[in-house]
Amino acid sequence: METKIRVLVVDDEERFCENMVRLLNRQGMEAQGVHDGAGALDLLAEAEFDVVLLDMKMPEMDGRAVFEGMEALGVDAQVVVLSGHASVNDAMEMMSHGVFDYLIKPCPTETLVKKVRQAHLEKRLEQGDVDMDDLTRVDA
Repeated sequence: METKIRVLVVDDEERFCENMVRLLNRQGMEAQGVHDGAGALDLLAEAEFDVVLLDMKMPEMDGRAVFEGMEALGVDAQVVVLSGHASVNDAMEMMSHGVFDYLIKPCPTETLVKKVRQAHLEKRLEQGDVDMDDLTRVDA
């Protein structure tokens, strides 16, 4: 039996966050949402996630600070940044620090789901936990 991809959605826009969680759960993933950076770090310290969908612009603690906090905690998850206020400089900076991808909101749901699956596959590749069937399924 294939393990579900565990996804944490971090976004201060509650409705968007809840919609993303529902979408990912309908895609057979195990998604959970949190609406602020501090809450995300608390949850990441207690539970393991494969992929984190991270909003860049949030009050009190922005996506960059959450990402730095994740590194300090030693969180082993791929990060896909979602931002409605993106700049090329932000994207390049975050990618240079190890973010898997940087998507602009609104993003087609097919693209988002595909990026989450690709990020999960990348994590598994890094861990040496992939077989050939996995490599053909990611584009489906």
